[in-house]
Amino acid sequence: MTKRWMALLIVLSIAGCSPRPASREDRPALIEETYKASGFSIPALDGSGGSISLADYQGQVVLLDFWATWCPPCRVELPVLSKLHAEYKDRGFTVIGMTVDEGAAAEVQKAVSRFPLSYPVGLAGEEARAVYGGIRAVPTKFLLDREGNIRQHYEGVVPESVLRADVESLLDAKALGGQG
Repeated sequence: MTKRWMALLIVLSIAGCSPRPASREDRPALIEETYKASGFSIPALDGSGGSISLADYQGQVVLLDFWATWCPPCRVELPVLSKLHAEYKDRGFTVIGMTVDEGAAAEVQKAVSRFPLSYPVGLAGEEARAVYGGIRAVPTKFLLDREGNIRQHYEGVVPESVLRADVESLLDAKALGGQG
């Protein structure tokens, strides 16, 4: 009986994740027809009692990462996102972690604290998830340009090289005087 439950747990964990990583060949480099990202304000999970608002990051390139502490592929990606955030934050880039874990904020904060993250993480409730299409799978990410337009949507684990190229493209667009 225990083996059955373990097998079911593994299948369910994998079912919510993309079957294979995204690659540059699978999609255009960046979305050409953009639309504005929906604003949000979510409880921060840093113990401050504060909140994280998209409006606080106006003028920056932002990667919204919808993830969960119980999702193995999400946990694999966290060090990559922390590395990118640390490397590009001085150029106007940030990652905002938006955990879809359910439960009291204090419980989720305790679970999140196990991961050494260099970027802000908040608790994405149903409303925050709904404005981004309901988030059908984790990890799901949205890359926003400096004007707040959604320029890329990723589902599943994304290779670091793809994320890096897309982030650099948007950061360089500002340096060259372009719109992104």
